Amino acid sequence: MARPRASSAERSFQSAKKQIRKGVAWNAVGLAVSKGASILAKLVLARLLLPEHFGFVSMVVVFTSISGIVGDLGFRLGLIQRQRDHRTRLLYDSAFWLLFGAAFLMIGVMWLVGVPFLVWFYEEPRLAGVALAMSTIVIFKNLQVVPEARLARLMRFKQIALAEISGMLIGCTAAILLALAGANVWSLVAQTLVAGAFTCAMMFAHSGWRPRLRVSLPALRDLSGYSRYLVGSRVLISLQQNMDYLLIGKLIGAHALGIYAIAFLLTETMRAQVYWLVSKAVFPFYSRAIGREEDIRAVYLGTVRYMSVTVFPAATLLILFASDFVPALFTSTWNAAIVPIQILATASIIVASAGTPGEVLRGIGRANLDFRINFGVALFVALPALWFGTSRFGLAGAAAAVLCHYCVSRVAFGIALRRLIGIRARDLLGAVQRALLGCVLMAAIALLAGPWHWVIVATLAALAYTAVVLPSALPLIKGFGTRPGSAMHPATREPALPL
Repeated sequence: MARPRASSAERSFQSAKKQIRKGVAWNAVGLAVSKGASILAKLVLARLLLPEHFGFVSMVVVFTSISGIVGDLGFRLGLIQRQRDHRTRLLYDSAFWLLFGAAFLMIGVMWLVGVPFLVWFYEEPRLAGVALAMSTIVIFKNLQVVPEARLARLMRFKQIALAEISGMLIGCTAAILLALAGANVWSLVAQTLVAGAFTCAMMFAHSGWRPRLRVSLPALRDLSGYSRYLVGSRVLISLQQNMDYLLIGKLIGAHALGIYAIAFLLTETMRAQVYWLVSKAVFPFYSRAIGREEDIRAVYLGTVRYMSVTVFPAATLLILFASDFVPALFTSTWNAAIVPIQILATASIIVASAGTPGEVLRGIGRANLDFRINFGVALFVALPALWFGTSRFGLAGAAAAVLCHYCVSRVAFGIALRRLIGIRARDLLGAVQRALLGCVLMAAIALLAGPWHWVIVATLAALAYTAVVLPSALPLIKGFGTRPGSAMHPATREPALPL
């Protein structure tokens, strides 16, 4: 019997899958090189600098990240989500010049209001110079919004990855050289600014796009109708992600915040970057697949499977061996990071098990719902939990509060996705079951081989996970997003994962 010919919609879906796999692959390369270099550089810098130096920069990052989000006006995702039409080029030009002006406006606000507030809030006059310098990063971030959105819209993730890799490598090199020369906290400031400037230049070089001097207010108003929810939602997400930094710096001080920043670097940074590389590739697909819940559900479960397979084993190693590798990598000054690392690694597992729910909501045009969920969790869970945990139990309490509000937000997103695209709890459990079984195997090996040296035990656990879990998970990952009842795969009922 002849195989049924694929419909145009099916062919489009298959083409989209290939583009997503390619996009995730290039994003993974960018993540592995640029973020890997960043982590290695931070580990080197941790031996050259004091915890207070990391604490000062972390205090400022809380505010510069929010100013950067407000400054880009939500246009980054809005330009990707918007359908192409005859006004697209005009919209790009208009958005660029508005973002250019908004960058200087945000810097002015930071200099006039933000910096004095930081010095008053933390009672730390030495923050003023650091904050003034780091606030200028918004210029480079805003200038690259349009060329990066254009590249992402065309799914040219290779060029985006190359720009980010080159920027990060140059920034890390500059930071280490300055630290060796005795620049102290300014080496960390230089890393941020040099990486941002070079990445921006490379985005323009790869995109081939140059702005023309014209602005259309109607086009910007149309874009802002979607983007205003993105700004609010991203500000709330940033507050949730940085509220622990804010309260630790205020309640405990720069030294404790520097230690917590390294704990966060070794745990949440990895999870966040895996989330980033997946969401960056699938968001354009979600925005094109509005109304095709079956396809969106297949791709979403694919992101859950991918994130669990990659994040779970790394987080499990951190939970099992943090007490061994922290004294080996750092000086005794950093031992207070052990318990926060273990708790934050558990939080990473919780977040990874839910995939990319926020990207789904924003991609299908429900940015308002994403905003309401993040607002409710930030106001009623994250803020009180972090205040209580940090003031009563220090760094361990702050990490436990992060774990608490991540659990609540994942439940809230799960309820929303069940209503909108039909995602059920058993679908999520099926997507993470292989990774969970692999983590149980790793813990069993650690328990049985306890007397051996921790490096040997960790290596055996990682090898066991690779040998047992990956052979069964990779076919699903490679299959990515096969839809139930697909004409191309009539016998397959289980949606597979991306990549």
